[in-house]
Amino acid sequence: MNTLEARADPISAEDEDRAGFYGLIANLLAQPPHPVLLASLAGAEPLEPAPGMPEAEVLARAWSSLRAAARDGDSTAIADEWSRLFTAPGKPQAVMHGSWYLTGFLMEKPLAVLRDDLAALGLARRDSCGEPEDHLAALCDVMRALLIDVRRAPAQRARAQEDFFNRHLRPWAAACCNALQNAEDARFYKSVGAFTGAFLALEMRMLEIEA
Repeated sequence: MNTLEARADPISAEDEDRAGFYGLIANLLAQPPHPVLLASLAGAEPLEPAPGMPEAEVLARAWSSLRAAARDGDSTAIADEWSRLFTAPGKPQAVMHGSWYLTGFLMEKPLAVLRDDLAALGLARRDSCGEPEDHLAALCDVMRALLIDVRRAPAQRARAQEDFFNRHLRPWAAACCNALQNAEDARFYKSVGAFTGAFLALEMRMLEIEA
């Protein structure tokens, strides 16, 4: 049986778009963006917000700003900015780990809880990944995987997404995005922080509506 035949419960176009945004955020945060990714981002279409949804309007504006930052930025300068923000000696300008925001320390109990939840979902950190699982990029990649997990029925996928988001993103991700926007050397990544915060705020709102 091929992949298409096995997909008894296909992924909706909306969920494919959401997965794409989660994947984009994960890529932008995990490593300096490749010039091809920046070019694709710069040439992306604008978002049309749903009427009567303020969070969607904020996201559309943040998306426009991110596209402009990708268009106007230099890939070498953006890579240098990424290094200064996330890998400088000592405490990074922008900490991306959930344990830090929840406890004030890295590698604390929230990380252990997360690892248990990932194991229950059949997920684990790749051996090539040097960051702990509570890095925001890793959590966005988990959400991407849950959105396109055809092994689960749609209702099961939705429940898995809601539970994971509420347990491991909702409590701290907004504070993380604010920290990224306000980091001293953030230029391109100021737009990344604003877009990520707006996207997660819309996700939170949609989960509340669907609950």
